[in-house]
Amino acid sequence: MNFKPTAPLSGFIELTPQQQRVFDECARRVAETLKTAGFAHLDLPTIERAEVLTDEENWDEIETQMYLFQKGDTKMGLRYDGTVGLARFVAGRANDLTFPFRAYQFAKNFRGERPKRGRYREFYQIDMDILGINTLSANYDAEIVAVLSKAYESCKEFIGKTQIKVGSRPFWNAMFDYLGLDAQQAREVFVLIDKKDKIGNEFIPAVYQVAGDKVDEICAVFTNGYQSFMGKTDALNAAIYELENFMYRLNIMGIQNAVIDLGIMRGHAYYTGLVFEVFLEKFPELECVGGGGRYENLTGKFGKAKIMGVGAAIGFSRMMVTLLDEGKIDLSDFKEAVDVGVLVMSDECVGLAMKVIAELRDNSIVAVPFLDIDKKFRVQMEFANKINCKFSIIIGEDEVKNNFLTLRNMKTGEQGKITLDDAVKLLIKTK
Repeated sequence: MNFKPTAPLSGFIELTPQQQRVFDECARRVAETLKTAGFAHLDLPTIERAEVLTDEENWDEIETQMYLFQKGDTKMGLRYDGTVGLARFVAGRANDLTFPFRAYQFAKNFRGERPKRGRYREFYQIDMDILGINTLSANYDAEIVAVLSKAYESCKEFIGKTQIKVGSRPFWNAMFDYLGLDAQQAREVFVLIDKKDKIGNEFIPAVYQVAGDKVDEICAVFTNGYQSFMGKTDALNAAIYELENFMYRLNIMGIQNAVIDLGIMRGHAYYTGLVFEVFLEKFPELECVGGGGRYENLTGKFGKAKIMGVGAAIGFSRMMVTLLDEGKIDLSDFKEAVDVGVLVMSDECVGLAMKVIAELRDNSIVAVPFLDIDKKFRVQMEFANKINCKFSIIIGEDEVKNNFLTLRNMKTGEQGKITLDDAVKLLIKTK
């Protein structure tokens, strides 16, 4: 007989229960950080109309990274990030929302890209956005970066410290104007700066091929610093002031892990202002594990209202799954997910066992019963050890007859008789 494969498709994630507990705990901490900052949780559809996901009229020719399909006459696709769904939601409900509107999403996204380390076809991403109609203060840029920093910090025992690198689209736009580059040259240099670290020594020759002798001033941004261009043009002055004002506000908010790096460009075309990316200090090989920036018109293709905002995304699966799979997160504190294993010696003991289990769970004590009453006591104890429970409650004929329980500490082996009420009190104290 030919058995069907048990491995998941390439690029799709499966975690062990222990790994999943770490993943869930970090997700809970991040969500709590965002809720404390007043972000509303949105759970938007996984499937969107194809026309919502793309501007292309012929969806059969869309880049193969999208999962697209058709039911009846309706062309649909799986979301590839949270931004498009958010734009549709806000445009359709603008009259019902209070602006500035802030929301976060913790959702699965799907991309048909080639799987590799840290890149998956199905993955969780945490998106957070602050949106305004027609106007949105630059102060919100600093706030969302501060919240993003705190979100990562909530998981620092697992991922370590982070560094946030801040770039500026307005600075480079002003710089290209100052240098007299045309639109095509500006686009090409923009791409080269975005790839600067990857292409290494080829950066300067590549920029020279596009911008000629202007390469010296472009490289001076990295060697002499952006402040050396203060006073060149009003636009450059404004961009430099924006950067320094942004860093000043972050400092006031207690954020010390952000630095200016004008090599950060963020490739998405919709970014129009400051942009930023997040890196793990302990695991630089993971490269960027999150980022975002300001955009000027999120909902332009859905309606006339001009909704702008600043957003960020945490590459949650990229970060957590890679670290978990490579054994870089200590799982030892997550072995004991069960407080009590309830071991039942005979059919006559099941009634009391059910009463005990209900009482334990009513007091938020995680209780797992072993109800195969035909199994020997040795087998039941092996089960209790395998599920890593802290205690076991043994219920036999004596326990039923005398209305008590036998409580065993699975680490020390000590055990004794105890009432159900006292067992609950003790277990609550040891949680």
